[in-house]
Amino acid sequence: MASTFAVACVALASWQIDRRNEAVSKIQRVADNYDLSPIAFTEVSTLQDESILAYEWRTVELSGSYVAKDALLVRNRAIAGQPGFVQLVPFLLSTGQLVVVERGWIAADSELKPSSTFLPSESKKTITARVRLGETIPNRESPTGQLTSINLREIQDLLQVEIEQEFYLRMVKEDPGEASYPQPLSRPVLDEGNHLSYAVQWVVFAVMGFFALFWAFRQEQEFRRMEKDPTYVPKASRRKANVDSNVEDEILDRTN
Repeated sequence: MASTFAVACVALASWQIDRRNEAVSKIQRVADNYDLSPIAFTEVSTLQDESILAYEWRTVELSGSYVAKDALLVRNRAIAGQPGFVQLVPFLLSTGQLVVVERGWIAADSELKPSSTFLPSESKKTITARVRLGETIPNRESPTGQLTSINLREIQDLLQVEIEQEFYLRMVKEDPGEASYPQPLSRPVLDEGNHLSYAVQWVVFAVMGFFALFWAFRQEQEFRRMEKDPTYVPKASRRKANVDSNVEDEILDRTN
């Protein structure tokens, strides 16, 4: 049983280490890429899977036009405790490629509906935007035009048009600009969390499990010996008896 407990604890410790490593990688990508100069969209548009990770948060430049009729809102995106939405609008490049652009945050009104639309014009623009990885959480049932996750595969199925599946973009600026915009999304503030301390705790629990097993084994041995030998006194009891005797002697010495 102790071995099973230890294996479970080590597995949980390993899981916490993996989560910490993932958090550290995210922090490092922000530090490495956030302030770099923009690159051409074509440098990332052909990348796949793990390769795109190295470009997360890197800014790219691209030209085309928004497809405003296919704009979507992702709900349950609170900022500083204020409920709201992030706006997603497909962006059509001259090559015919479509990429989802996250244009910013829209506060919810008293009825938890978007306080404004901020739909962009469909005129040709050049935009600068950051590479973001799509979310893997499936969308839950939502009102028409709303989502709960930026799941690119599900967005493609919803719009019934082929869109970039490896990443989406978070808008930084565009030219020409609009009269009004959703609230820009700020630089992420990330930390490692408590994963390392949790991992250490699970390792400690695993070690404690073996100590508990050893103690139980010793106790069982003592009980069996006491059953076989009525005159046998366990070591702990002998030590306690000796201590009590020494205390009594000390008290007697003081009274004499």
